[in-house]
Amino acid sequence: MDIWYAWIASIASGITPLIIKASSKSIIKNPWLFNVLWTLFSIPFIGSFALAKGGGMPRSWAPLLLLSLCYAGFYIFYTMSLFRIDVSTMAPLFSLRTVFATLLGVIALGEHLNALGLALIVIIVVMSPLAAYSEKLRLRAFFHPDVLLAVVAMAALALVGYFTNVSVHQNGFATTLLWQDVLTLCILLPTLKLVKPEERTIEWRKVVPFLLIGLADFAYTATATLAYAHNLALSSVIVSLPLSMVFAFVLSRKYSHFLERHPLKVYAVRFSGAAVMVICALWLSFL
Repeated sequence: MDIWYAWIASIASGITPLIIKASSKSIIKNPWLFNVLWTLFSIPFIGSFALAKGGGMPRSWAPLLLLSLCYAGFYIFYTMSLFRIDVSTMAPLFSLRTVFATLLGVIALGEHLNALGLALIVIIVVMSPLAAYSEKLRLRAFFHPDVLLAVVAMAALALVGYFTNVSVHQNGFATTLLWQDVLTLCILLPTLKLVKPEERTIEWRKVVPFLLIGLADFAYTATATLAYAHNLALSSVIVSLPLSMVFAFVLSRKYSHFLERHPLKVYAVRFSGAAVMVICALWLSFL
């Protein structure tokens, strides 16, 4: 049953980018509004889970505030990028989070990076342009501003991991989980000034995607926690699979222009690069 938890977590995390991408095309086209609603509708699901796990008032607010600032940065850069680039490009870029996290450990914690770790980082970086490959820009697509926003989002996510560890050490897992979204929402609320008044109207059809994202986030958090507690190594492999990339490819083959549409050659290059990046990122995380 432990492995099933990992698969549920992997599927849940793979579904969220699809919902975001589909919503950006027809329901909510403003990323600033999307970020606020995403966080807002996640709070009841994650908050209930955190309270059930014993979450309460934090002993130290500083790491929670820094965690939430980094989370807000991730939401902003990730959403802005995903609104503009393909899901199959975004998914493998999450391997860069491991690179940034490793370098952060070396710089901030004085951790040692051996020759193998450095080689894996170089391979992930070198393979990254393959993940963003397109028929028009080819390998130069990786250096497009929209893709670079995703790279910044991965750096923010690495900082999220760092401050999460600090906060969990000082406040506990459940309390950190309880407050991180609340504080992130408070940080994101001022960005509503960037949303035009006519775009702020919330209709029922605009609520549905965020209910689905909230459920997916809850499913990921709950099942990933259980999976990692029972089998860290295998669970990490399963949860790290870029399933959103696979889902986007399948849906695009079946429903033309639903999410993205490229020649098979483009997907062959992207999947090849993604496979190498994911394998190297997993190897690096276990060093």
